[in-house]
Amino acid sequence: MPVFKSSYAKPILVGVIAIIAAISLWKNINQTGNYQPDMFALKNPEQIDAFRFVPNDPKNAPLYFQKKNNQWYVCNQIDTFPADSQNVQMLLNWAMRKLKVQRPVAGESVKNLSRKMALSAVKASFSINGKEVHSIYVGGSTQDNMATYMYKADYDNPCIVEIPGFQGYLTPYFNNDIHIWRTLKLVQLNPNDIQSLKVTWPQHPEKSFEILQENNQIQIKDSKNSIRKANRSLLAGYLILCSQFSREAGTVAGINKDKQLKDSISSLPPIISFQYTTTQNQVTTLNVFAHQGFEDIIMDARPDATETVQTALYWVKSSQDPHLWLSQDIVLQNRMKSLSDFLNP
Repeated sequence: MPVFKSSYAKPILVGVIAIIAAISLWKNINQTGNYQPDMFALKNPEQIDAFRFVPNDPKNAPLYFQKKNNQWYVCNQIDTFPADSQNVQMLLNWAMRKLKVQRPVAGESVKNLSRKMALSAVKASFSINGKEVHSIYVGGSTQDNMATYMYKADYDNPCIVEIPGFQGYLTPYFNNDIHIWRTLKLVQLNPNDIQSLKVTWPQHPEKSFEILQENNQIQIKDSKNSIRKANRSLLAGYLILCSQFSREAGTVAGINKDKQLKDSISSLPPIISFQYTTTQNQVTTLNVFAHQGFEDIIMDARPDATETVQTALYWVKSSQDPHLWLSQDIVLQNRMKSLSDFLNP
């Protein structure tokens, strides 16, 4: 995984940057300027190759995003992860592109709001080829939660900003929790790069198997390491299906904050285990554990209607990640195969 060092991300400067940003916001808040309805909107978002979120509150760490080789990465002062490209594109090409001033804040509320934003707003800055081209300060929601307070340097007052046709506020799009922004893929491989996939059922070893591919040949072995006759198309299709494995969206589950509780799950034998070995000899293991919960999901029942169904939840632990993540049965059900599912009759 590429690790990049942002020129912004120097811990010794974080507090200074936040303080300077807060002072600058406080000083500029009463300057006059001409309002343009789209002054907060990002022009040419497809050209952006880096951006950052710097909270004015120095207790909150900044977050940095960078695009390399057509892949977005997100980092803080500790970690670097591949980013969820869908979330990044939603921010750049939908939210930032469509921002529109509903109206400037006026009257007695300006002073209190300005003070609050100077202390707690997030500065969002966007760059092209190392040059900052756009920056805004993002505050909290309006009282009705239908718009967002924002401020832009060189304009006199904060503004109430919205996206026409969207009902809600935009502060969550500028969240500095790195886990909100990282990719949902616990595994993301080219199927041709999978040298072997070993699927183990600890409680039912007769169901376990290993699929191997080399030199355009694909075969399956049972738990006793014996090669079995199998449908090769099914084997190839299964490798394609398992080449990506997604977790639930969201930040780290609360169970990870309680080591004893977390260990009580991860120390148990998994229901099923997936071990990937790539042609570069990189090994990743996913262990799937029982979870007592269920989740309602909305599915298309027919072209003109949807229905709500319940799906079981599982805990998933990757050898490449210290956390337990949630995954849905709808993701796992087609991956939880047995040896007999592939054998020729």
